[in-house]
Amino acid sequence: MTTTDSGPRQRQAVRERYARAVTERTACCGPSCCGGEDAATTQDISKAIGYSDEELGALPEDANLGLGCGNPTAIASLGEGMTVLDLGSGAGIDCFLASRQVGPTGKVIGVDMTPEMIERARANARSGGYDNVEFRLGEIEALPVADQSVDVVISNCVLNLSTDKARVLADVHRVLRPGGRVVISDMVADLPVPSILQGNLDAVSACLPTLREHYLGQFREAGFGDARITEEKPYPASYILEDQAVRSFLAEHPAEADALTAFAGSIVGAHFEATKA
Repeated sequence: MTTTDSGPRQRQAVRERYARAVTERTACCGPSCCGGEDAATTQDISKAIGYSDEELGALPEDANLGLGCGNPTAIASLGEGMTVLDLGSGAGIDCFLASRQVGPTGKVIGVDMTPEMIERARANARSGGYDNVEFRLGEIEALPVADQSVDVVISNCVLNLSTDKARVLADVHRVLRPGGRVVISDMVADLPVPSILQGNLDAVSACLPTLREHYLGQFREAGFGDARITEEKPYPASYILEDQAVRSFLAEHPAEADALTAFAGSIVGAHFEATKA
C-alpha cells in the first residue's frame, strides 16, 4: 500500500497504471486494476456502462480497454463539421465513435499523458482509417489545444484522476468556443472516500469518485453556471469488491469491509453537461 499526497507522485502512478492497461490488457477504473479469473471482460464492462454492441463492433480491435464509466458520445449530440476534444483519450474508443458523428469535415482531438496510450491510439487510427482523428501527448491540466477552438469537450472517467480538477475545468473553458459544450462521464458517490483509501496511490490512481455536489461546484467555479447531471448509472460494486487485489486487501483489513462495501455501493457513473456562455 503506497500512500502519498504528492501531486507529481500521483500523476506518475496514474501514468504507470494506464501504461499497464495497454501492455497487460487490464481494465483500470475502480480501486484496483481488474484482473484475474473472476474479473469482468472489457466487453462486459463497456456494455454495462452504456456502449452498444453495434458501437463496440465498429471499433478497431485494440481501442476498447474497458476503462470508462459511461458513454459520453451517446449523449453529446455531435454533428457534422464539429471539432471535438477528448480528455484522457486512452486507446481512442470515444474518439473513434465521435469521428463517425462529426464526419469528414469535422475533427476529433484526443489528449492523453501516457505515451503508451498515445502510441496505441495512433496505431488504431491508422488501422481503422480515421483520417479526422488526431492524438496529442499532453496533460489535461494544460491542454495542447488553442483558445476557443473546440465545439464539444468529452471525457470518460478521467477528471477524477487529475491532481487539480479545478485547473482542468478552467482549461476546458479556455479551449471551448462561446456556446461550446462539455459532456463528461465520471464517477460520483453519495459517501466520502473511506479514510483507508485517501492518499493511497493505488486507489487514487484508479479513479476514485468525487462527492456529487462538490463535483458540480467545481464546474460552476470554472465558469460553467449551468452545470448539471443529466443521467446516472449504477457502477457495479462487484467490479470493485470482487477484484483480487481488493479481496486481498480486505483479507488483511477485515475491519474495513463494511466501510468499503458501503462506499462501493454508493458509486454511480454520472453524465455531466455544461455550456460555455
